[in-house]
Amino acid sequence: MNRDPRCIIMAAGDFVPVEIPHGDDDLIIACDAGFRHLELMGILPDLILGDFDSAAADPAMLEQILEIERLDPGRVLRLPVEKDDTDTMRAAREGLARGYRRFFLYGAFGGSRFDHTLANLQTVLFLKRNGARAYMMAHDQMVLAAENERIDFSPGLTGGLSVFSAGERAEGVTICGTRYEMKGGTITNDFPIGVSNELLSNRQATVEVKNGALFIVVRFADGTDH
Repeated sequence: MNRDPRCIIMAAGDFVPVEIPHGDDDLIIACDAGFRHLELMGILPDLILGDFDSAAADPAMLEQILEIERLDPGRVLRLPVEKDDTDTMRAAREGLARGYRRFFLYGAFGGSRFDHTLANLQTVLFLKRNGARAYMMAHDQMVLAAENERIDFSPGLTGGLSVFSAGERAEGVTICGTRYEMKGGTITNDFPIGVSNELLSNRQATVEVKNGALFIVVRFADGTDH
């Protein structure tokens, strides 16, 4: 593996095509109909997994997956329809089991199932609590989780920043280098005090939480993936 290999997970939600950097040491997983997003970009995933209920709505795509399974059975992992894990969560577990500790989730927003967007947020937190860094990516925003730690953002990054408690309470929250700052505050899960902050081009933004977990949403000013 290279110094910082990535597990790239493509879910079946909304996806605006963006460049997805990847190399030979990265693991690319398509979750069910997420296969179509990758196929349209000319990317053959290393693994296609799911119960294929979404893929079944597109017979041509399902036939492609079945053909790949016939030619290369190890590239397709069929999951039962009745299961505790979502397809994206199972992909996260697969990446962890193969030793990956840096995850990028695409196609994880929107779609016809808002409940899956929430489930994907929980997957990001699950990965954080299992020793990985995870980023839920879109062309104009990303979400990451922080727990009992400090996150430093690249200097010069502009756009919006929102911070939400990922549990009942997040204590000792410090936000600096932004338009609105907080020092040692408390954020709860029933009041959105951390929404709609702004990143400043001449400052380095940092978010720190002493006790608890946060979801951090970054909205890119230029509308492109980072």
